[in-house]
Amino acid sequence: MDIEARTYPFTRHTPFEMPEEFAWLREHRPIAQVRLATGDAAWLITRYEDVRTALTDPRFSRTINREGAARVDTGFQADADSPVFNFGGSISEPPGHTRWRRLVNQAFTARHAESMRPAVAAHTDALLDELQGAGGFDLMADYAYQLPIRVICDLLGLEQTARPEFSALAAQITRRDFTSSFVEFGQALQAIGRYAIGLIVRKRQNLGDDLLSTLIGLTDEEDGRLSNEELVSTVILLLMAGYESTAVQLGNAFYALFRDPSQMRRLREEPALTGQAVEEILRYAQMGTGYAIAKFTTEDVELSGGTVPAGSTVFVSLASANRDEKVFGEDADRFDVGRGCAHRQTAFGYGPHYCLGAALARVEMQEGIARMLHRFPDLRFDGPDLDGVPLASNLFTFYPAELPVRI
Repeated sequence: MDIEARTYPFTRHTPFEMPEEFAWLREHRPIAQVRLATGDAAWLITRYEDVRTALTDPRFSRTINREGAARVDTGFQADADSPVFNFGGSISEPPGHTRWRRLVNQAFTARHAESMRPAVAAHTDALLDELQGAGGFDLMADYAYQLPIRVICDLLGLEQTARPEFSALAAQITRRDFTSSFVEFGQALQAIGRYAIGLIVRKRQNLGDDLLSTLIGLTDEEDGRLSNEELVSTVILLLMAGYESTAVQLGNAFYALFRDPSQMRRLREEPALTGQAVEEILRYAQMGTGYAIAKFTTEDVELSGGTVPAGSTVFVSLASANRDEKVFGEDADRFDVGRGCAHRQTAFGYGPHYCLGAALARVEMQEGIARMLHRFPDLRFDGPDLDGVPLASNLFTFYPAELPVRI
């Protein structure tokens, strides 16, 4: 296979079937030169061991093109010539990222996520109550997207009257595709940024017991407090990661279970496997397209598969790492809710950029899957062909556009 003659990303037909190139590369060329659709050259890392290194080694840098960053009028600046919010600019790389992460880690803890389990369960049951008499519904629009936005509203301490407007703005940011222009996306980002600013102003005047109030009140002797820009960035990151990612992953979970009734049956019969099953879903039915965010090497880096030269653009394939036979066994391409090593999956990343909301996402998925299967024992796909389910992608995520079910 002459991989250098092929463009990256590789074609992926479902969220579960990896492009054949990945297995070949892991075995024969784990650090491979590829050519992007733009014609630019890059390196692709595919082995689990090397992927973990690339995610944790500071020689692999995540840089932000500040010239192309989204700009949002925050209203916080006294200087009218520069009232901008650079999304992610202050929290992308050290030292800004280190400071921001050290502060927000105080709020995003596994203990806090677990403390939210009763609220997540209550939201899940309320949604299932609403769907009980429907007979059938679209699991994506009516369930997968509904649960995480309700949880996000709780995190931000939004009043009930404010939630519809916020949910509509959030949908413009997250439930998007790339047929829309980047101008429209920028406008949506502006709108949610302005909303976040107003919310932060209100919260400062009346702090509550929600996560946003906690973030506003965080302080550290060395790092001080989060700036207004950092707070707005954090709100938008909550939306991008905590809303869209969880919704898409929930959809992929049920899509995978419908495609393998034996695994759904086992999960119904052994609900104690739910936590383990979620890890396997994150590994096997990962929402990513395989097209990762680029990293850049600041010096030569020696990996198990060879050396990545300094100054290289590098793509780190989490999807390929999750199918590495040396870690997950020779049957790594098989879906198994009882897989004992699934907790090693890479869906949330590793290192300094490990997903902040990983613990809460796990809670939402565990409650969202287990309670749905328990409430609706006859839950089934309501379409002519599972292979014909329309799939959506916004470059980085891959998921069912709709998933009709009967109960």
